[in-house]
Amino acid sequence: MSRELDEALETEIEKEVSRPFLALHIALPDVVRVWTGTGDIVFEDADGDTQTWIGAGGIGSIDTIGEATDGSAQGIKATLFNIPSEFRDDIADQAVRGVTFEVYVGALNETMQAVVGSSLLWKGRLDDYRITDAGETITVEVTGESRSIDQRRPSIKRFSNEWQQRHHTGDKFFEYVSQMAEVPILWAAASQNATGGAGGGGAGGTGGGGSFVSPSHL
Repeated sequence: MSRELDEALETEIEKEVSRPFLALHIALPDVVRVWTGTGDIVFEDADGDTQTWIGAGGIGSIDTIGEATDGSAQGIKATLFNIPSEFRDDIADQAVRGVTFEVYVGALNETMQAVVGSSLLWKGRLDDYRITDAGETITVEVTGESRSIDQRRPSIKRFSNEWQQRHHTGDKFFEYVSQMAEVPILWAAASQNATGGAGGGGAGGTGGGGSFVSPSHL
């Protein structure tokens, strides 16, 4: 998630009167770039490329942008209203999980015709979508997940030759791992006989079979 605003945008929103807007970019085969107004506007995306954004007349709602109090990543849900129903099948066919999903914030000038500044507000991936058909128009609800959610997913590694070849082609470190798992390992048996006799005598040198060594001979 972007932590800094564009300098021009920051200056604009500090004024007594500002004209903010939100915009969505979803990297479907037919790329979606819409904003919460009417008509077309032009501003740069996060890659620095100038793009044209189509007015959706009101995105409807955008929920949960940010992080929870425990620092965990949060997703985002955006609702698009009043989309002509003729686009229903096209949207359903193109929706692909995992494509780039971005939310931008910006501000317009006094004439509401030009963008003063804009910044990337949130970036993640398309997770799911839902289409509600209202007859002549449809409502599309899209859900995105933060890329930071990958930090909570377990990283599964298989210490096998197949796994190693997929990630490091030609590396033979695990080539014989599968064979080693079946190799029996024989450990030498420890000696059970104690040095110096089977039974130790007492301090006075008497008793079963042991021998007493005088300290003067040590």
